[in-house]
Amino acid sequence: MVVSSHKSIQIAGGGVAGLTAAIQLKKAGFDPVIFEKESKVGAGRHGDYEGLDNWIFSRNVPTFFKQSAFKFNDLTTYPISRFFVHTLFGKPITIQNNHPFFYMVKRGSGINDLDYQLYRQCKEIGVRFELGKKAPETSHIIATGSRKAAAYIRGINFKTTLKNQVHLLLGSQFAPKGYAYLIIINGNGTLATAFKKPKDTVVNFLQNARAYFNETGISVPNEIPFGSRGSFSLPFGAMIPPYKIGEAGGYQDYLFGFGIRMSMMSGQAAALSITGKKNESQIIVKELNQKRRLSFVNRIMYEQLSDKRMAGLAIKLSEKSNPLSILADAYAWNFKNILRWINLRYRYEVRPT
Repeated sequence: MVVSSHKSIQIAGGGVAGLTAAIQLKKAGFDPVIFEKESKVGAGRHGDYEGLDNWIFSRNVPTFFKQSAFKFNDLTTYPISRFFVHTLFGKPITIQNNHPFFYMVKRGSGINDLDYQLYRQCKEIGVRFELGKKAPETSHIIATGSRKAAAYIRGINFKTTLKNQVHLLLGSQFAPKGYAYLIIINGNGTLATAFKKPKDTVVNFLQNARAYFNETGISVPNEIPFGSRGSFSLPFGAMIPPYKIGEAGGYQDYLFGFGIRMSMMSGQAAALSITGKKNESQIIVKELNQKRRLSFVNRIMYEQLSDKRMAGLAIKLSEKSNPLSILADAYAWNFKNILRWINLRYRYEVRPT
């Protein structure tokens, strides 16, 4: 679908995918309009911390944002080159690298939150927003998130006087087939657990994680709870109108990545297709599909690990001089990983909600 540049392009959803599509379209001479059901962009988020991963794609995070038409230096980010992995098998494990693993960002509608700051950059160049309004059913781009759930996130945001630090907590009593994480930056903390919910369970995994950190001397007050969900749906076809991007199109990482970059890239691909640059759009979609296939393979392999095996792998990663490159290798589209995809491609779980 190629649309003449004078035509308004309707985008359903004001998340990072929709914002990326909008700024790309505006800079190409189009007139994008974002319909966001909330009264503010980012209002559906909770001010919790997430990470912009620096290993799934070859382009580093600052370069990626420049290519996405956003000014990276105008964003509030925190590079993380060291974090601690906790298991029930020994002392915490330190993993560090010369280059950042993540750039941490806050998600929400506050002035220092990623969603708001991307919104401001869109507004500054004239992108139109219809806030608190339902998008037309005829919208050109669908960026409204997922209606299916296979994984859940439960968390707490809190204030603290502790110094900046990032922790990963592994173990089935904290996050079955998932992981828990604790992020503290500039007096603000997020404790969350991302997990696949076992049937008929009454276990409170978040409180288990909170109790663990409290026992280790890292006090986590029970302040502001939040929750969300994720989908493991696997649509790998071509991107066609109406363009489903972000979680609505399944563009996310299925393991440790937060999926922000995949969502943004899907928005970029949709914008390129609308402006007639279909070859460039197809290149992005092809890369996204390769990375998503590999992240799915990594997810299946991760779910098969015992708690003790997870601890052993964390120790091995800590012993590497460049652990970031080890993580990147897991997302390389090579013969070994392609075979893994072929063998595991039909093993996934999605539960409608």
